Amino acid sequence: MTPQPRVLMVEDHPDIADLYQLKLQLDGYRVAVASDGAAGLRLARSFLPDLILLDIHMPQLDGLQVLTALREDEATDDVPVVICSEDDSPQLIKEAHRLGAAAYLVKANLLPSRLSQMVADVLGQRGELTLGGAPPSAQQAS
Repeated sequence: MTPQPRVLMVEDHPDIADLYQLKLQLDGYRVAVASDGAAGLRLARSFLPDLILLDIHMPQLDGLQVLTALREDEATDDVPVVICSEDDSPQLIKEAHRLGAAAYLVKANLLPSRLSQMVADVLGQRGELTLGGAPPSAQQAS
């Protein structure tokens, strides 16, 4: 049996985290949740996720600080990070991509099924990378 892909969700709103976590678990993912940036960074280092879903505006460390720290850590520097935020500021989206986010999704437009599909797409692209395929392109939900 194939192991369940591990997804770390760093989200400070419990209702949103519960909704997305349930959908991802129903779709076969093993999901861990951290409620602030510092806890998310610690969990990323111990859980060793295949993909990280990261909010931007959170307590302790914001999402861009977490993303920067993930990219600077050898244990997490190649883990795909998908930003899930209410903030659709073009400057913020550009900065997230510059820091290495695989995608930037705006929560107002993000149904759980769309999130699950994005996780599958990004993980699929990562599998292609290990086989010498093209790098994943950053995507934005509209």
